[in-house]
Amino acid sequence: MDTNENNQALGFIFRPATGNVLAVLSALSFFFLSMILPLVGPAGSRVPHAGQNKAVFLLVLMATLALAGASAYSKLGCRRVNGGALPWFSLGLCGVCLLTLVILLFNGFAI
Repeated sequence: MDTNENNQALGFIFRPATGNVLAVLSALSFFFLSMILPLVGPAGSRVPHAGQNKAVFLLVLMATLALAGASAYSKLGCRRVNGGALPWFSLGLCGVCLLTLVILLFNGFAI
């Protein structure tokens, strides 16, 4: 990949529309994550397929975290290039996803 193509790729990542699309996708993914939260709750953790429930929830959580992280990266890069506000939503969603991951790893939802 030469320098011109690299600059074009970075230009695409740091466009405001790219960050907004990633933020909306991460919000929708978090909404879906909230809907499947009962899979790892008290009822979902006492079934024979509890391991599969936890694996699916972890997969969706990682996808949400990746989308939120990509959105924050894109918006921070756009902020550096064009100026603008700090991406509080994307950074906050990253924090909530990390907190959810810690709770999940310690089986906090199964109580």
